Amino acid sequence: MIDFSQLLKSEIRPALGVTEVGAIALAAARAYDAVRGEVLHMEINMNGGMFKNSFSCGIPGTNELGCKMAAALGAVGGNWQLGLECLKGITEEQVKKAKALPVDIFVDKEKDGIYIQGEVTTTRGVGIARIENFHDGITYVARDDEIIFKEEKGEDEKKEPFHFDSITIGDMVEYASFVPCEEVSFLKEMIAMNCRLSKAGEKGVGLAIGSTLDAFHKQGVLGRDMLYDAQRLTCCAMDARLSGLPYPAMSIVGSGSHGIVCSLPVVSYGRNIGAGEDRILRAIALSCLITIYSKHYTGRLSALCGCVLGGGSGAAAGLVYLMGGGAAEVSHAMNHMAANLTGMICDGGSIGCSLKASAGVYSAFLSAMLAMNETAIPNDFGVIGASAEQTAKNLGRISAEGMAPMDRTIIDIMQQKR
Repeated sequence: MIDFSQLLKSEIRPALGVTEVGAIALAAARAYDAVRGEVLHMEINMNGGMFKNSFSCGIPGTNELGCKMAAALGAVGGNWQLGLECLKGITEEQVKKAKALPVDIFVDKEKDGIYIQGEVTTTRGVGIARIENFHDGITYVARDDEIIFKEEKGEDEKKEPFHFDSITIGDMVEYASFVPCEEVSFLKEMIAMNCRLSKAGEKGVGLAIGSTLDAFHKQGVLGRDMLYDAQRLTCCAMDARLSGLPYPAMSIVGSGSHGIVCSLPVVSYGRNIGAGEDRILRAIALSCLITIYSKHYTGRLSALCGCVLGGGSGAAAGLVYLMGGGAAEVSHAMNHMAANLTGMICDGGSIGCSLKASAGVYSAFLSAMLAMNETAIPNDFGVIGASAEQTAKNLGRISAEGMAPMDRTIIDIMQQKR
């Protein structure tokens, strides 16, 4: 029996700011808490994807950017018990103190997946904390030579694995159609949280895409339709999150951007057509599952833009559901997304992600409309597989095998900027 509800609950959680920034701060905060005292020096080791995604990101509640400040603020004022919201309530005084701290950043380009090790030297000793596999997955904590916590190897193996290879698009559509709505009622908080973030972004932060759309709408350049509303709602939230406004996003598979892109276009369209709350919740559930499924193959930290190909594919599926489509149409929409946007690179988390999200929203609508118009891209086209499931696996190969050299090049370019 596939427990899709449990899968959703395990992958959806609040995150303040970009999750890579939050994870770095979390590692530093946990390392500091192991020793306390006055901070003398910090050393943060991380994999390339973590460095790339945090390099240009705004830090929530401040005007600061990047991994060094995230680490310093984590040690100075972070509360590790808040997980990915550990920088909640950072003060200006703490920002000043953090700026004075010596922080060395080291990038291990050979490590796959999520990896951060924070080492904080204080007047009382050396604290170490390690995060692996998940953005909030603390696996090791030590004080000097004393191990405080260590996740036992094989601990994850004791948990019943989720066999993604045995899942079909039809399984996910069937779940979304028949699951009791109270079982997915927790998704209401996803909608509310991401909509609050969008409201905060309406003031014109980041690239101010929402404000720009409004300005050109007033000039008569743009019409006001459902696609306009969906792009505006989504991009305001993206701009707010990536510029560091102090409001959390509801993340999925460790990414607030994925959570925004897979939810807000669906919410916007559902409300525009007058769909009931229960139907919107079902569409969001399907969107989230498709996002999780897609990211299983491309990886949590990917050379491909995950918020568009993962979250955008989820959004396309949710839109198809609201348009009255079934598993076949959802599969076609996913294939259209892959045919259109495969190759969109991830060059790190930054306000530029709002541009990618805008393109993703447009593509999700176009993919859904093509599918509902009984148009399907042939399976002999480029990366498209014999099924949407095979297409997802093909994207995983492209990300892991084909684009790894490109990812290293991007990281090299970023390191030269320091």
